[in-house]
Amino acid sequence: MTLLAAGLALFIVLHLIPGIAPLRAGLVAGMGERRYRGAFSALAFAGLAMIAWGYSAAPFEPVYSPPDWGRQAAMWLAPAAFVLFAAANMPTHIRSVVRHPMLLGLLLWALAHLAANGDLRSLLLFGGLAGFSVVAAASAVARGKRPPADRKPRLAMDAAALVSGLVVAALVAYFHAALFGVPVL
Repeated sequence: MTLLAAGLALFIVLHLIPGIAPLRAGLVAGMGERRYRGAFSALAFAGLAMIAWGYSAAPFEPVYSPPDWGRQAAMWLAPAAFVLFAAANMPTHIRSVVRHPMLLGLLLWALAHLAANGDLRSLLLFGGLAGFSVVAAASAVARGKRPPADRKPRLAMDAAALVSGLVVAALVAYFHAALFGVPVL
């Protein structure tokens, strides 16, 4: 459980740095933009690896009984999250309406897993990511951060986000048992 917690802490703290402008600026000034991005990427990957390894090694310790509707809710929330993930990186109307689709998608994905799982490692991982998404979104709103308006939203991109998000959701659902040891259906 320690490795999971350490990886989650590394990942979350790392992703909070860009929201602290003076800290990010100081790091970029000292390292240069390319080195900063390289270090950020390497540390993010290390955090993800620690999370994956720590989660798989952590024992199953029940904390609460998931509600009967939890798995059904996850079946709707997870695909919505993947659509939001896709929309976050495209000039979509979704992105212009939902100010921070990546963070909302992360929150929905985490809530889906909290509704379907009741063990300690899931509570730590998905609860931590849900909390991070709320804090990061609040920070972005407080800073007045909005998606860039350099590309005009297009309906074709909304369709692409919808289709690609649903295709990825279907693939994850299909391979969920092989990848994570738990069947979705």
